[in-house]
Amino acid sequence: MRSLGIGLVLIAVLVALVPAYNNCTYDQNFIQLPLGGQINMTCYWTSRAAIVIAIPLGLVGLMLALSRGKETRRSLSVLGGVLSALTIMLPTVFFGVCGMNSSCSIVMRPSLIALGGLGVVAAIAAFVLAGRPSEEVPPSEGAAA
Repeated sequence: MRSLGIGLVLIAVLVALVPAYNNCTYDQNFIQLPLGGQINMTCYWTSRAAIVIAIPLGLVGLMLALSRGKETRRSLSVLGGVLSALTIMLPTVFFGVCGMNSSCSIVMRPSLIALGGLGVVAAIAAFVLAGRPSEEVPPSEGAAA
């Protein structure tokens, strides 16, 4: 169980870092307004939202690695699954990425989908493992009762 929690922490770090360095604003691409102004493209907002999701996902992974109670692990794994599903939905449903052939559509979108999928799989595994009955060691026969 500890390794699944650490895995969620690593996924959260990648969810925060990959979009931060693979968006059009980082590549100095902006939407040019008719009056000469510039605004950020949608991939910029996707990268910022990924950071917002990565922070609680990392905390959930840390708490999952350190928790001992079954109910706590099950609740944290459900929360980790929801946050991972939100990671998948960032580039597909909520904000999206740019339509042009740039690093946001080549790197950010597939990486967020893959990392979110890995997070969902890890959360499901943690949920299943937390639900298993723990195998108790029977007391030795030579012990005093």
